[in-house]
Amino acid sequence: MRSAEITRQVILHAALNLFAEEGFETVGVRDIGLRAKVDPSLVNRYYGGKEELFIEVLKACHADWRHLWGAKQDFAARVVKEVLHGGNDGKVLQGILVMLRVTGSERARHLVDETLGSSIFAQLEAWLGGPEADVRARMLIALIGGMAFARDLSGDFPLEDARAAALAQAFEASIERLLSSSPSA
Repeated sequence: MRSAEITRQVILHAALNLFAEEGFETVGVRDIGLRAKVDPSLVNRYYGGKEELFIEVLKACHADWRHLWGAKQDFAARVVKEVLHGGNDGKVLQGILVMLRVTGSERARHLVDETLGSSIFAQLEAWLGGPEADVRARMLIALIGGMAFARDLSGDFPLEDARAAALAQAFEASIERLLSSSPSA
């Protein structure tokens, strides 16, 4: 028999994966329960419903993303590992995919705005610092999100080793540029 906390985490993980795979609108409480291998009533019991669970997924994704920031000197390498290779159990990549998949749902976008608000960019801008941090933050999110989307579309970038290494190097160099200078330089 699982403890309540373990059950909560299993449900949260199942919801994260489903929202990353299918988006907000098509996923239901029953789907989450089936993926978590729990009675769907436990989703409501522990989280109050789909929207409340989605908010908890967003908070967890935001925490994983912020954890990735760390030191700037190896940030680009960490992002490459996370996005191209699914490091850290793919949690950051899953979070990015959740955010990409919610853009088609007005309700989900509203929940993102209520939960994370302007902090999505404001905190990243503060971490980046320097000239044009607002522009660089948005470019960084677009670059990472775009690469995550491309990886998701192609199923792990089916490239020969040398080409995959070239992709990783170009991705890392682009991130480094956004960390160290203004995008117009």
